[in-house]
Amino acid sequence: MALRVGAGQSAQNEYQRRLRSWRTASRRRFLYGLPVAAAVAGLLDWWIGWRITGVPLFGHGAALAVLAAWCGTLAAPQHVTAWRSGAEGERKTARALAPLARQGAVILHDRAIPGRKANIDHLAVGSWGIALVDTKNWQAKGAKVAVSRDGATLWYGAYAQNRTVATVQGEARSAAAVLRRREGLPVDIQSIIAVQGASVGRRGILVFDGVVVLEAHRLRKYLRRQRVILSPAEVIQIGRAADQALPPKS
Repeated sequence: MALRVGAGQSAQNEYQRRLRSWRTASRRRFLYGLPVAAAVAGLLDWWIGWRITGVPLFGHGAALAVLAAWCGTLAAPQHVTAWRSGAEGERKTARALAPLARQGAVILHDRAIPGRKANIDHLAVGSWGIALVDTKNWQAKGAKVAVSRDGATLWYGAYAQNRTVATVQGEARSAAAVLRRREGLPVDIQSIIAVQGASVGRRGILVFDGVVVLEAHRLRKYLRRQRVILSPAEVIQIGRAADQALPPKS
């Protein structure tokens, strides 16, 4: 059973909003600065032509390089494109979860938690219970996800991810509280971080501070291997309750 609401839609919407805002500002900066860039290019062309007589192509090439560099400022920065990358990662995870829905699980995507700004990327209700899955599209070349030797820090490459773990834990607690309060369901929600791109630990999966961190392609198998704690009827009951209590974010 699948109750689908566009995986990654809120991240895609945020990307489009930021892109529109950035384009408006960048075009204004580009047009204001273009005369200056053109003047610098012209002066550079003249200066090189004056100093290196007989080789005008050097000056023309340098001038074109200046103009090309200025045009390069129209490329969207990372803080904008990161939202598009996040949406793409969520859609990949949604595709990985889809077979579970065809086998009776309830899969919800991009859900809001009443009273919180953050959203739930994926909520998977099945025989394993309830799993809140947060997707991270970590694509930095050569970067790995690992726990420090003292066990105190989760690293993605050179970036500590303890705050990410705490956020996912908070989302799971809040979602469970909503279901208990609104539906009277005594539920616990497992927290999972599904990583697209980067390798995780030595075997593709690790546990940090109670949160399962795994390579996204291992997610479906991981859930299937968990012990059965919900009957098919309970899966449908809890899935429908979650669908009502946790509305679509976008």
